[in-house]
Amino acid sequence: MDFSVLFTDAAEYTRDAFLGRWKDTLALLVSLIIFPVFFGHITRILRGENPAPPVEWSLRSFADGIKLLVIWFFYTIPAFVAGILLLGYVLVVYEMDGVKAIEPVLPEIIGGFLVVFVVYIFMVLIANLAGVRFARERRFFAAFSVRKIWNLIDRLGVWDYVLAVVLLSAFVNAVLAVIMLIPQDTVVFVLEVLAFASLGVFQARYYSRIYDLATA
Repeated sequence: MDFSVLFTDAAEYTRDAFLGRWKDTLALLVSLIIFPVFFGHITRILRGENPAPPVEWSLRSFADGIKLLVIWFFYTIPAFVAGILLLGYVLVVYEMDGVKAIEPVLPEIIGGFLVVFVVYIFMVLIANLAGVRFARERRFFAAFSVRKIWNLIDRLGVWDYVLAVVLLSAFVNAVLAVIMLIPQDTVVFVLEVLAFASLGVFQARYYSRIYDLATA
């Protein structure tokens, strides 16, 4: 897996999605308000449409966006819920007798958080390709065939795929971190909106190409 090719392709695709297409850019920004339409647009990119399609204001696009969100929530929410429950347990124990009450169960707490973190990472790895599989197969339940999705990851190489996800996450977080350094709140808000739209397109194209590699 050539990571430089993946990043370059996603960057060029994102550039072409916005450059010289101000009407499409405006429509994409407006779709953030009616967010299922935005994620319906992301679904079309995951489907492999090239060049980047214009925003489609249709019931189908709205429904696809809802389905994509449901898929992502299905895979990631359990880990979030487990983390919240574990945090709630820590707070309850702390309220009983402060730090002294936590010390005896600290190893179990740390182990619990590590398990939740590992489960979350595993589910994210599945969720990313599950969304693409739904888009490509045009079937909602295609996203829930974990065995077939794992076969795709196995074809990519598990550690290559993990590294691809880590590099993308680092890039996205670095961009957002730089924006947060700007002292003007209004400027930060505008840039965050632009970043959300452009990074959404970038990530969709990135995972679309990874899926192509897995199915080649």
